[in-house]
Amino acid sequence: MKHTNCACLLTAIAVLSAVLAQPCSARYARVSGPRGSAGIAARNLTGPYGGTFSGAAGAVRNAYSGLGGGAFKMTGPNGGSGQGGGVAGYRQGVGAFEGSNLNLKGPNGSTYTGYTRGKYNAQTGQGRYNASHQAYDAKNGKTYGDTNNTTYSNGQGVTQLNTDNHGDYTIDWGKGQQPVVTKDASAQ
Repeated sequence: MKHTNCACLLTAIAVLSAVLAQPCSARYARVSGPRGSAGIAARNLTGPYGGTFSGAAGAVRNAYSGLGGGAFKMTGPNGGSGQGGGVAGYRQGVGAFEGSNLNLKGPNGSTYTGYTRGKYNAQTGQGRYNASHQAYDAKNGKTYGDTNNTTYSNGQGVTQLNTDNHGDYTIDWGKGQQPVVTKDASAQ
């Protein structure tokens, strides 16, 4: 799956690089004071061959907490498209959360869809993390991907990792210990 994620990321960077080389409209604002800071940014871009990108992001923070997020949408001149967004926040002594989504479609029919979700309760030391990454390569007709579900408490946890093409695994990790990876019997 790592290679598929890299390919999707490199494709997005290439599209954005071509689009960013063109004139654009952008708006930025930032304020800062003794109790914290906040900032927002928005950008709209159009490439010479019809590609577009629009996105916005913002963040607020102080000494004890923070919140940030952003979203984007893009289209390519040959039918490719993408959209995504994410948000994360924390409060000292309370906990943290995060979530993200990414959807990409290539002009040849290849697709990528992924998400992450995480939550941590600092008062109980418990948390969970879930993620999914799924890609379809239209050129060879194959799918690639994985899902993982992790639960943890006070630095110890278990991850269930299910892959499309490489089996399913249970990862048991303890505080200060090396993770123990076991291939699930049903996948052997």
